[in-house]
Amino acid sequence: MKIIHDKITQQGSGPEQELVENEKQEYKLLGRFLRTKGLRLFAYKPIQNELIEVDITIQNSINLIPDETGTNLIPKDIGVEEASINSADIHFEALNLKTANKRVEKYRNGKIKELCNLREASTEGIKFY
Repeated sequence: MKIIHDKITQQGSGPEQELVENEKQEYKLLGRFLRTKGLRLFAYKPIQNELIEVDITIQNSINLIPDETGTNLIPKDIGVEEASINSADIHFEALNLKTANKRVEKYRNGKIKELCNLREASTEGIKFY
């Protein structure tokens, strides 16, 4: 048995490498939104006039933060929800598919101006005064 220690590298021309780089899918954090408990997330594609429900995954992560004394750890941010979305779609929340279709029809007929009803998360936190 012979072991080859030389690395085999794929070399291509500049335009070929540029095509490969352009084909790679890039995922970015588009934003954080506050969800309403009990509602589902929907995406409306205006070009195809199509309504779909967005799949939401829950991360299995827990952030442990020490308390004031520093002896105990308190779990925080248990099960953060994530959704892969297309930025060209309009996203909104509704109770079910029937109410989502009604909301889209109202939007298309001009009865409501904005289809998106998601609330943006504040970086400053909640103020009580």
